Amino acid sequence: MKNSIWCALVLAFVFSGNVNAQDTSFNAGSGTIPEGGSGTLALTMDNTGNVIAGWSLGICNDTAFLTTTAANSGADTETSKNGSAPDFNQISVFAEGATQGVVICFTGCATVGDVSAFEMLTIDYDGVAEGSTTIDFCNTLGSPAVETVIVVNGASLAPTQNSGAVDVVGVPDPEFTYATADQTVSYNGDSGSGNFTATASIAEVDNSSLGAPFPNDTQGFSMGLGNDPALLSPTAINITLPFSADFAESSVFADGVTAGVVYSFTGGTVLAFDSAVDVISVDYDTVSGALAGNADATVTSLTFVDTLGSPPVANVAVVNGGSLVPNFVDGTITLEPLFVPDPEFTYSAGNVTGNYNPADGNSSVSVGINISEVDNSAAGAAFPSVTQGFSMGLANGPEVEASAVNVSLGFAADFAESNLDGSGWTLGVVYSFTGGATLTFENSTEVVSVDYSTNGSMAGDETGTTVDLTWSDNLGSPAVANVVVVDGGSFAANFENGSIALNPVITVDFIRGDVNGDSIVNIADAIWIIYELFLNGPATTCPIATDANNDGLGDLADTSYIIMYRFMGGSAPTAPYPDCGQVDGQTPEDCGNSSCL
Repeated sequence: MKNSIWCALVLAFVFSGNVNAQDTSFNAGSGTIPEGGSGTLALTMDNTGNVIAGWSLGICNDTAFLTTTAANSGADTETSKNGSAPDFNQISVFAEGATQGVVICFTGCATVGDVSAFEMLTIDYDGVAEGSTTIDFCNTLGSPAVETVIVVNGASLAPTQNSGAVDVVGVPDPEFTYATADQTVSYNGDSGSGNFTATASIAEVDNSSLGAPFPNDTQGFSMGLGNDPALLSPTAINITLPFSADFAESSVFADGVTAGVVYSFTGGTVLAFDSAVDVISVDYDTVSGALAGNADATVTSLTFVDTLGSPPVANVAVVNGGSLVPNFVDGTITLEPLFVPDPEFTYSAGNVTGNYNPADGNSSVSVGINISEVDNSAAGAAFPSVTQGFSMGLANGPEVEASAVNVSLGFAADFAESNLDGSGWTLGVVYSFTGGATLTFENSTEVVSVDYSTNGSMAGDETGTTVDLTWSDNLGSPAVANVVVVDGGSFAANFENGSIALNPVITVDFIRGDVNGDSIVNIADAIWIIYELFLNGPATTCPIATDANNDGLGDLADTSYIIMYRFMGGSAPTAPYPDCGQVDGQTPEDCGNSSCL
């Protein structure tokens, strides 16, 4: 009855014609469907140039291989009427195929233009028997039979029709994969020694889409994992199941390992591998003689083999008492030489600033000298290293000379000798001749402070300069090397140079007693001193002016001195007073600003 309604509607909508629709093709999908299982294939349309108002089709299958169980409107058909479902969409299902008739819009309000892979219909099939077959567009299904045509400008046109190839496959046996991962392994490049651990896993392939049960319970397995004995030596194997098996035996050979496992002799314990499970771990040593001194990486592999043991152990998984040969994913092992660095130390000279008066050019500073060790433990080096002594030499520019080298180790070294000359200094230290004292430098540690003086070299220089302090292995006779001693061996240090910035600072004229800087010495200055000393008052900008009585101090006695002078006939302050001036030994810090400026 439905087919009759469809035919009536189509006959009302179209009229027959003899034009071939060579720019439109109907395409049947291809695929694999399991015997006893099911699968879905799609029918699609490609169109160029035709304005399609509707279509009908039949798709047939050989029931010896496939049975049609359902058919559903395609995703693109469902939106073909300007985003909505078509006005008419009749689908019929038969064991040997399906039909579809579509009128997009009875009033012509929507059509299908140029499209590619337009999904018209999806069809569900059951696999009946194993083999290869096709699904083909046909004009034989239904009563009356439905033809495969498109409707263009009221005419029915036959599209190009492309069949689909279908393989009906038998249900596969349970399928497992034995795998070991790729690894990059570091070893001592000097000695060739190294070690690592590799694991091997079992996972089942999910073939449920092919009708196979999944996951399958296993009752045991056996495994052989081989290696190149010239490069690797297995030392131990551990079976890593989540339970204790009734039988679990392993063997280690020069060229590999084997394992055989029965979970339970009574069948009470089974194990599914729906995801990968590590079942063994193997410890390996590198073969030192083959790798020592190699600069480049060496590549080898861990390979699943059936040749280890006597009799040889096969790689199989056991399901329902049957042994199944697995797939294999072998592991690539990249052996990277790692050359352990020697102990590495850094000598650091400080950066300091010294002020001088251009009138005499004198300045003195102290520079700290630190030693620190570079942490190379990530590269296999011991850290921190135990040191027994060191030597060093630091050169300087002509503007300064070292006047003293002060060693500060926290203990008295058995030997600590320094030499000074105008161009720098050297130092050699042995903590203990008997080895009773040692030091480590995991943190930067000051071991020396060096006093430097300009000795008037900056007299008349109102610009200033920066003097470089540069580590040098050329100071002294014989020259002293910059090295740290570890286990009786000397290791050259890295360097961080230092500097002394010499800044000219000119001293300021002042009036003794003029503490508040108003050019007058009176009771206001006495009160200022009291407030500054005792009442958190502001600090004077010219501290030396506070010393009204010229005793070298700024204190309450200066307050009394000023009051005695102003009101009780006491002595006037000594020079510079009442005029501006300076005193011998005055430094820039003594007076930063005054009324004399």
